Amino acid sequence: MNDLIRQNFPLYFPIFLVLLWLAVTTLLSVTSGWFLLMRRYPDRPEHALCTFVRQSGSMNWVGMHSILNLSVCPSGLRVGITRAFGPFSRDFFVPWSAVGVTRKNRVLWKVAELSFGQPLIGQLTIPAEVANRLARAAGNLWPEAGPFPEETSSEAASRIAKQWVAMTLFAAAFFIIAPRVAFPNGAGPPIVVAVLFPAIVFGVAGLIQYARRPRS
Repeated sequence: MNDLIRQNFPLYFPIFLVLLWLAVTTLLSVTSGWFLLMRRYPDRPEHALCTFVRQSGSMNWVGMHSILNLSVCPSGLRVGITRAFGPFSRDFFVPWSAVGVTRKNRVLWKVAELSFGQPLIGQLTIPAEVANRLARAAGNLWPEAGPFPEETSSEAASRIAKQWVAMTLFAAAFFIIAPRVAFPNGAGPPIVVAVLFPAIVFGVAGLIQYARRPRS
């Protein structure tokens, strides 16, 4: 049996990766509450007034970086996800009457919590500037009083810089601590490498995000 597995490893390994990916993405969809929301609020064939693709947010602490698609429609908000990251996660459509908005200040940035359902069924936390863009597109349909100012270039740079600092520190701490906990007698990556690698990766991503930001 072991010989058979070794001989067919090039075939089995891709299948294993696909099954693992399906299992992980499905578990995250369940944990986030996505499946509950798409059953309670099935999608509707309604034309979107405006769609914002590749947005970031979180649901029940499940992060969704640059994979959300948010569509403002005449009767509600459509929420979707890039199919590769949610193979079984269909779009859901929440009527405006069931959408609530709560603004919060986090340590490094401002967010808006979109609550779905009365009583509450699920929540989606998005950056405040994304919520403002949705609000401007929805106009009087948006369940929150304005104003909703557009983000300036300096504000965008400050927001992205804060995100870069937070993600770099978190990743660097992981690369420094995790190997030393898992292998106490082993040699982990040099601290300089553990810090510079995520700093460069997230820095490049931040520059791309800044260049692609919406402008008035």
